[in-house]
Amino acid sequence: MQASSAWRWVYNPEQQQLSIELGDGLSHLCPYKTSRLAPLYAMNAAFTREDAQAFQTIYDALHALDRWSPTLIMQAALNHSILQRFGRPQMPQSWHFQQAEESTFDTFEAGTPLCLNSGFANAEFVLLAADDEFAECMLLDDAMALSEIKQIRQFDVIKVLHNRMQEHPLMRSSQQLDIVPKQA
Repeated sequence: MQASSAWRWVYNPEQQQLSIELGDGLSHLCPYKTSRLAPLYAMNAAFTREDAQAFQTIYDALHALDRWSPTLIMQAALNHSILQRFGRPQMPQSWHFQQAEESTFDTFEAGTPLCLNSGFANAEFVLLAADDEFAECMLLDDAMALSEIKQIRQFDVIKVLHNRMQEHPLMRSSQQLDIVPKQA
C-alpha cells in the first residue's frame, strides 16, 4: 500500500471530527479526542509529502513483519500520520510500566515493534518516535490494563522512558536464527 496524493485531510467543526479521505468513498476517522490534537478549524487539505512519509514508515515496517492484519497496519499508519501532523506533545507516563530487565535497543527507529509490561498486562506496541530519553509508543493490541481502574485502547499512544521498552519476540527470533553452513 502506498500513500496517495489524492488523500485529503478533512475536519468537520460541527461534529468535531478529523478524517482522512482515501478516495472511492473511503475515509479513516481519527480515533483521538480533540484535546489530544492541536486546535483544528474547518479544513479540506491535501495529504503532504511529510504526511505520506509518516504513513509509509509505519506501514512498511509493520507489513514486513507479517504479524498483523492489513486493516490494523493501515489504521496504525494512518493514526501515526494524524499524530505526526496534529498531535499535541504529551508528558511521559513511565510509572505505569515496569523496567525492562535488560535494554536491547541500540537505535530507536520508527516502526520498530516492542512490548511494554504494566504489571497487569504485557502488550505489543510500535515505536513512533524517540529522543535521547523518551519514546512514543502506539498500542497495537485491543486494550491494555495499566492498573485496576485504568486502561488504554488500541492505537492510544503513550510516552515512556527507554528503559521501559522490552524487545518484541519477533525481533529476538529474527536475531537468533542459526545459520548452519551446508556440509559438502
